[in-house]
Amino acid sequence: MSKGFNLLRVEYLFTVITPLLLAIYLNSYNITNHVDIIAAFGFWAITGNTINDLMDMNDPNESETLKRVKDYSKKEIGVLAISSFLLGCALFIEPVLRHLELIVYLGLTAVLVILYCVALKPYLVINWIILDFSHIWLPYLIIKINAGDSSNLLPFLNLPEIMLLLSASILALSSNFIHEVIDNDAITKLSPLGQQIILWGSSILGIGLSIVSVFMFPEYFIFFFPFMIFPFAVIYMSRSRNRLPHGATTIKDIGIIVGNLSMVFLIVLIIKP
Repeated sequence: MSKGFNLLRVEYLFTVITPLLLAIYLNSYNITNHVDIIAAFGFWAITGNTINDLMDMNDPNESETLKRVKDYSKKEIGVLAISSFLLGCALFIEPVLRHLELIVYLGLTAVLVILYCVALKPYLVINWIILDFSHIWLPYLIIKINAGDSSNLLPFLNLPEIMLLLSASILALSSNFIHEVIDNDAITKLSPLGQQIILWGSSILGIGLSIVSVFMFPEYFIFFFPFMIFPFAVIYMSRSRNRLPHGATTIKDIGIIVGNLSMVFLIVLIIKP
């Protein structure tokens, strides 16, 4: 396989595809009616990955990025970004023609991702909010709109859905925090104690919310259970503020694998008889 495929970073596609699958499963939608949306988000995720590399390849401290883009020019990576974006747009055309309100959601998603990659990635809190909305909430709502499960611009979310999305958001945040620690990104502007407080705080909040949700909605235990367990890994990795996992790329790799396995788990739940 061409080493150029490493530029796509398809192992990160689960971050946007999993919320789509969650919406499909929880609402008993037919997955075949949303294949174009899922594939389009996959292409747009690749666009985000390549734009991120375009920005990071100017930073000599981004050793992982520099290794990945070695021998490739900015123009070549730019071609990948534009191509994947246009392919995604092509797949979005039919859903948009059916549901014009999708223009608002897709436009907002694209703007948030571009802003994150180009300007807002280094800014604490703002970058976390942008990632949460663009990777979890907006994709989930887009599936509901595409299914026709909305009579206005904002689809209705029942309480179990809201609790699941909040739990997923907090887990995604704590996972992104540990990712930033490993890559020495925005969160490392804080002191080691500050980093540890954020890592522990977000993890404990996620565990607590998931436990409350299980008591409220025991029928959704299978979904809340991972949100209760995975944060313990973040707590363990940040158990000492003097031994935070800076540069521990193997830990990040394991997290990515677990994320992809979770996506496969959802696919099985959706397609099984």
